[in-house]
Amino acid sequence: MTKGIQSMYCMGISLVSKRGDKSTVKFLHLNFLAKSAPPTSETKDLGSDIVTPSPQPAGVYQLSVRDLLHENYKAWNIVKVRNLFSNDVAEKILETPLVSSVREDKVVWEEERNGCYSVKSGRVDCTLNCPVCDEEIEDELHVFFRCAIARDSWSAAGLSSVLHNATYQQTNAMDRIFAICSNESSDTVGRVAMLLWCIWHNRNDKLWNDNVQMPRQIERHAFDAWNDWYSVHKLQSNNVSGNTEADLVRWEKPTLDWVKCNVDVAFVSGSGRTSMGIVFSR
Repeated sequence: MTKGIQSMYCMGISLVSKRGDKSTVKFLHLNFLAKSAPPTSETKDLGSDIVTPSPQPAGVYQLSVRDLLHENYKAWNIVKVRNLFSNDVAEKILETPLVSSVREDKVVWEEERNGCYSVKSGRVDCTLNCPVCDEEIEDELHVFFRCAIARDSWSAAGLSSVLHNATYQQTNAMDRIFAICSNESSDTVGRVAMLLWCIWHNRNDKLWNDNVQMPRQIERHAFDAWNDWYSVHKLQSNNVSGNTEADLVRWEKPTLDWVKCNVDVAFVSGSGRTSMGIVFSR
């Protein structure tokens, strides 16, 4: 599953080039700005059938990708992009993700004669290592149970005994999770479920945004999510028994110069009909 995710991710955002040090690929020769229609009098052919809206401000044709990024970290310089390009081009640029793991510029997906890209024309080599620890090949067991950040998150959440329990050492993640759900209390299962979700969220945040949290932060988010869920469901269960006589809201006459509107609705099961009654009182 995760191998497929990473492969699709790399193919989806690397269309023409791996944007690494950003110094060697000229920006307007990246075809993610290309139009699907053939060139017209309103567009400019930049070579290899790559079509970019024209005219653009003087000087931008010599810009490399690096020229549009912040100097100290890998992110689009939004102010510069918006100042240099029209709104539609600027939006296409800013919507393009940047991959932190790519260090060197290299054209990896050549367009076809019509200026478009197809799966047949491009193959991208993606790393299969875990994006969080970058130490082992990533699979479901590694993501949730074996990655160093994941293991430390289990420990921070006070769930080490569950993680290392000999009963839960199945060879695939699904069987391991089902075993936990079958043997642990509902409270423990709830905490485990929230922790797994937060571990997965952290993995994706690292992959897509180059942002990784420490185990204590992951545990904190899991605890808060579980606590919120538990509080709401406990409140709902306490209200199942119904209201006592003292809790019932009684009708009161409206105060002077006010009009009160009381509404009631009825649904007739199986008939597809409903009715409504409204009473105004002063």
